[in-house]
Amino acid sequence: MLNEKFMTNLKVFIITIFLFLSFINPCYSDVKQQDTQEQNCYRIIKNIPVSFGKVFETNINNEENPDIIIINDLHSDSFAQKNIYSIIKYIKSEMNVDKIFVEGSPKGKIDLSAITSIDKSTREKLLNKMLNKGLVSGTEYFCYTSDTDLYGIEDFSLYTKTLQQAYILIRNENFFSVRFGKANKELNKLKKTFYSKDMFVFENLFFNREKTDSKKYYNQLTNIINKYPIDINKYSEIYNYINIINCDTKLEPYKKSFSSDFNYLAQKMKDYAPFNVYAKFIDDCKGQDIENNLIYCYRNTNKFLSQKEKDYYSYIDILIQKYNFVNIFDINKYLNEEKTFYNDVSNSIFKTEEEKNIFFISQMIFLTEKYAKLNIDFDSFDKFTKNKDKFIDILNKTNYIKNKEEIIDILNNEELAAYYENNIKRDTVFFDSVKDLTRQNTVNILVVGGFHKNLLKLFNDNGNKYVIIFPNTNGNDNKIYKQLILDIGNYNFKQE
Repeated sequence: MLNEKFMTNLKVFIITIFLFLSFINPCYSDVKQQDTQEQNCYRIIKNIPVSFGKVFETNINNEENPDIIIINDLHSDSFAQKNIYSIIKYIKSEMNVDKIFVEGSPKGKIDLSAITSIDKSTREKLLNKMLNKGLVSGTEYFCYTSDTDLYGIEDFSLYTKTLQQAYILIRNENFFSVRFGKANKELNKLKKTFYSKDMFVFENLFFNREKTDSKKYYNQLTNIINKYPIDINKYSEIYNYINIINCDTKLEPYKKSFSSDFNYLAQKMKDYAPFNVYAKFIDDCKGQDIENNLIYCYRNTNKFLSQKEKDYYSYIDILIQKYNFVNIFDINKYLNEEKTFYNDVSNSIFKTEEEKNIFFISQMIFLTEKYAKLNIDFDSFDKFTKNKDKFIDILNKTNYIKNKEEIIDILNNEELAAYYENNIKRDTVFFDSVKDLTRQNTVNILVVGGFHKNLLKLFNDNGNKYVIIFPNTNGNDNKIYKQLILDIGNYNFKQE
């Protein structure tokens, strides 16, 4: 059985092995901190560079300072982990952070000395290579390279049990895949018979949105809204979101020239504006994304431009419109609206009982497959759980899916149920660990996987103010993370 030091020892072992490999250039150097009390922390977080990620959800009103900054961890996704590193580095450079917490290690301060004792230059090169391979997280990379303390939040007995369950279930993934392959084959035959083009479009929009580019999403969504009796005025934040995408689509032809256009306008300001205005402008531009800087520069140089130049830079008016919508966009309200909007649209498109049943089965098979392959997020898990009994009832009463007994068997799988039950128990452990280790009136960072959304209710009920930041990703299929679990399991659990 794993002991409490296993995960740390495993990483130390891996890092020691990597010391004998070739290295690449180190990342950023340490950065200074500023007094939290002199700044509005929430405003700083909202201005996080868009190239790193975005604020996804919050319970903050009136720009209060957060107690907890939650960064959604995409395990072993090297692209996302680099952005998590950049997000933490940005936050730490702008405000005082008391503690950084991470799942996967026992509650309390993690001993990093085996890594931090290595020469800093060598350490950074080594860890950079591991980060690129998904073998070290962005949080660990930051703490290892900046000599920052890191705190675990796990009950290690429960964590080990959950890890062992994951190991067994991942080994059975092919067993599940065969059954879903049969069910989806039957489902596709049904759809060809009963689905209209709009039904296929709608499913793609809401089931595979992450695979749909923003321009295509905007076109398909607006076509559905225009075609069916859907009152978009009921959904102010969806309206704002559509306008943001619309502006972004119109800006696409100009994006390659943003940097050169900014440089041209900055030179205009340098030539015509008083030095103190120009110096303040340059200082204000630090740490901002190129779009914000372009807007700021355009507003300050507009009076110096010829009519021909003004005509060329008229696209910046669209950029300003985009940011006007971004500034009033409320992500929490949007997430609440989306559920009602989803039902509104589906009821308009799927009209007969048979169409509705097939759509429901399609939706539930999609969620059940994610559930069985351990790829489901908390909101989808909640939806899956609430509709599971209805799904079993429809499968039993119809002959739509020939291997329905195999799907029902997965729905009733006790090992899967126990795995998710233990993961939800970990939320309470995480909350208690953070509560015990934090001090009042401090800002802390918690890096945790997206399934642990039940934590939000616990923080909210306790009166804690939180912000969730979602790092940018270029797609994560969990293969590296699952392989790590298999490697750990093969080393430990097979020996029992």
